[in-house]
Parts: sequence; C-alpha cells; structure tokens
Amino acid sequence: MKKCFYIGNKLIGDSSILLQSMGDRKTSDVNYAIKLTNNLEKMGLDMMRFSILDKEDAISLKKIKEKVSIPIIADIHFDLKLAFLAIENGADKIRINPGNTSTSLLNEFIALVKEKDIPIRIGVNSGSLNKYLTKTADFEEAYFLALDEMIDSFKSLGFDKLVLSLKNSDVKKTYSLYTKAYARYPYPLHLGLTESGFSTSGVIRSTIAMYPLIKDRMCSTIRLSLADERKEEVRALKVLLKEAGIRPNLPTLIVCPTCGRTQVDVKELARVVQNKLDYVFKDVKIAIMGCPVNGIGEGKDADFGLAGSGKKDIYVAFKKGKSIGLYNRDDALSLLDQFLKDF
Repeated sequence: MKKCFYIGNKLIGDSSILLQSMGDRKTSDVNYAIKLTNNLEKMGLDMMRFSILDKEDAISLKKIKEKVSIPIIADIHFDLKLAFLAIENGADKIRINPGNTSTSLLNEFIALVKEKDIPIRIGVNSGSLNKYLTKTADFEEAYFLALDEMIDSFKSLGFDKLVLSLKNSDVKKTYSLYTKAYARYPYPLHLGLTESGFSTSGVIRSTIAMYPLIKDRMCSTIRLSLADERKEEVRALKVLLKEAGIRPNLPTLIVCPTCGRTQVDVKELARVVQNKLDYVFKDVKIAIMGCPVNGIGEGKDADFGLAGSGKKDIYVAFKKGKSIGLYNRDDALSLLDQFLKDF
C-alpha cells in the first residue's frame, strides 16, 4: 500500500487506478478545455492535466475549474512562478520535472504547496536527464538520482504528498523503471509510455508496456498517451482496465471484421454502437456481426447482438445466441438502446 491522499475529490494510493488525460490545445482556449474535460469525464476520466506555458494559461485555470468537476493538474516546465499562479487559480495538483524546472524558488514553492495542501507529481522523462547523466553512466539510475534529489527537497520541509512518474518511449525500459520505483518508494506512481505514437501502434506499445504493471496494481494513475483524439486515449484505457480485471463494470464490444458475405455496413454500425458504449458503465457484452453464417454463433456469449441477416440492410437481433427478430438499422439501434437501459 502506498501513501494515500486526495487530489481534489479523488483518492489515490489505494488499490484503485485512476484515468488521466491531457489537453491538446493551449490551455487559454478555455471553452475547448471545458468541453473536452466534461466529455471525457462522462466517458470515465478521473482527472485532467493542462500545460501551463505562460501567465495566460495559468489564469485560465480559474474559469476551467468553475465549469468542471474532476481534478485539474497544472503541468509546469522551467518557470516555477507559473506554479504559484496556477495554485492561485485553483489547480488541484502540480506536475514539475526536476530535469528542467528551475530550483531557485523551490523552497518557497514547497512551503506554499504544504500550506495549501496541493499534491505534487515529480515527473521525470528521458528528455530531461542531461544533468543527471553527468553523474552516472547508468540510464535508469539517472531517473532515480533525479527523483531522490527532488524528493529529499520536499521531505526536508515536511511535505510528502508526492506522485512519481518515470516516462520514456521504450517499452522494456518502462517496465524496468516502474518495477524498481514501485519497490523503492512509498509514493503512488503515475504510469504511461510517452510518445507512443498514433492510435494503433500507440495502443499496442502502451499496452505491452503497461499491462503487467496494471495487472499487479503498481500504479495509481495512468495515461495512455496517443497522437490522436483524447477520447481514443480514454477508450483504450477502459478496455485495458476491463481486461486486466481492474474495472469490471465496463462494456465489451466485439465486432466482426466483415467479408464478402456482408450485406450490411458493419463498420458504420459498430462505430455508432461504440459511441453509445462510451457512456455506459455496466458489465455488458455487445456483438455486432456481419452475417448469419458465423454471426450469432460467434457472438452467442454476448448479452445482446446484431448480425447481418443476409438481406441488404436488415439485421438479426439476438440475446445470448437466440434470435429475437429481424429489424432495419434504426429499429435495431432503438432495440439496443432499450436493452442497455434495462440491463
């Protein structure tokens, strides 16, 4: 068990794993930031991080905080003065990077976060290790030198509400670093594979790196970083946590890859269904299948499914492998909506 404390209204450090994402536009684009955060929260996001590039970004946090209900994390690089301003405008947590954050104001900063009870993430990444690599030739040890130096600064002033992260883009190094950090420190860990890529390669690489750590609950917060729409990060995280047994009360969607037998638009229908399931928090399995050859049979363990009937644009609806009738697309979707409501 790691140290437990609250970030805003969310407890970390227990056995739960919280979902995190990050804004993909300048934080001062307040309306976009609010809309994105609230939509991702409806999909299951637990906390949101925003880059603080300048004074305008820091001040914008106040308006964002007024319109969202999940914790907001301010990501600070280089200038700790912006952290003071972010806290003044409602940040629930501050992320700093020991490799590129000026330490001239560090003691004053620590005194402030202690007074305001604001948790800190010490986030080390491979791109900011230069000054530590002059002290050791061991790449992994450079991470721990950076963390130890910063942790000691906080501990010396009696503050220990710390979250740690050790980010890089190498799958094997991620596993090694986090297993060592989990054994070495009493603090919650934030997990992620940085610069993982676009959706397909990014999800695969991130899953390989993170699944063993998630399965053994070696982290408290997690982000699946993609060069993609942020909703894809949350979708992927939900699948990962469902399959790891961490969050069982999430839906499962199985989809036929389609072939020449298909007389319905499986891909289009599956995307519509996925959009519905983004906002469902029930342990339900839904199948969207292409034709009656394998459709109901391969989806027989689904709680509800739709399969192409062999007739153009007509679907067989089924429950647990048993047909309940033929429907056109709109009626089939209405039937699904009612099923999800009643399930």
